[in-house]
Amino acid sequence: MTFDGEELAALREKINDIDADLVALLEKRAGVAKEIGEVKKARGLPVRDWSREQKVLDSLAEQSLELLSASDLQKIYKEIMGACRHVEELEDKVGFLGPEGSFAEMATKRFFSEAGNSFVPFENSWQIFRSLEAGELEHGVVPIENSTQGTVPETLDLLLDSPSIKIIGEIELKVHQALIVHPGIEDTSSIEVICSHPQGIAQARKFLQERLPGVQIKEMFSTSGSVKYAKEMGPTHAAIGSELAAEYYGMSILYKAIEDNPNNQTRFVVLGKSTMKPTGSDRTSIIFTVKHEPGSLFHALEAFAANSINLTKIESRPARHLPEIWNYNFFIDFDGHVEDLDASAALAEIKDHVMFLKVLGSYPKYNEDE
Repeated sequence: MTFDGEELAALREKINDIDADLVALLEKRAGVAKEIGEVKKARGLPVRDWSREQKVLDSLAEQSLELLSASDLQKIYKEIMGACRHVEELEDKVGFLGPEGSFAEMATKRFFSEAGNSFVPFENSWQIFRSLEAGELEHGVVPIENSTQGTVPETLDLLLDSPSIKIIGEIELKVHQALIVHPGIEDTSSIEVICSHPQGIAQARKFLQERLPGVQIKEMFSTSGSVKYAKEMGPTHAAIGSELAAEYYGMSILYKAIEDNPNNQTRFVVLGKSTMKPTGSDRTSIIFTVKHEPGSLFHALEAFAANSINLTKIESRPARHLPEIWNYNFFIDFDGHVEDLDASAALAEIKDHVMFLKVLGSYPKYNEDE
């Protein structure tokens, strides 16, 4: 089908009319959102209702659409809801493991709308937890595990130690590492130091051994921070990080996708002080320390099986919070919400076999289509 100039102009005029209607409706929606915000403030209600937002997004997936995809529509609505929160003067500050250009920033902006939120980079996860505790941030995003390198111990320890911070969401991000160099560098012969986060180094270990044997490895707090550092140190320094970080800092990519496993993914958790309501597709994270009794771990895990609960992760770490040595904490993720009858029954049974139990959060499971 071909269009002449008049036909194209007529179609564009239709788009203009539809856009005008959309803007008018968005203004109307923002006005109602502002009224809702005033009612919440007057009644002392939480300013942000995560469960309501999730229901709106879930309902979009049930729409009968011929042209638009549900995932695209959900992304649009995230921005609409964020813009309406802005009208309510409810802009949230969200901290992420920076600096700019990090995988954590990519995950953060996948979860949160850019409208109605401001994003703050931090040098390390401890600073994010500290700022959340102090009320300087509403939310934070930190890595918790990688599909090839396992758990990020620092995140687990910070969740254990924090008196009020909970997991309220999760994001999974496909991670493609790149070898990032100074502009003009065309091979690896001049590279003397490779900088990256320990996870980034581990994910590209085979590449480093084959292409850069003997080169000094410098571990840093983040992959994007390593790109920034390499730029500051000069052409003898290179970094392993994201293509976004290379673009952000004006560096060049010598090799793409250098990770050993092409299915490399990192799971990030969203942190806050809210309590998330059940959505019907939830995950719960807990930590416990078993008693020094025969079968105590078996009986603790048996409680999940008896209540038909699927465990998606189990990991042990030394129990630093206890004075005795050789005690271990068990970090567990399972399908379901603490308010579900089977989950609450299992947790009640576990208490008979543990010295310590902490629920780190119940939250909506990551949906790749959103």
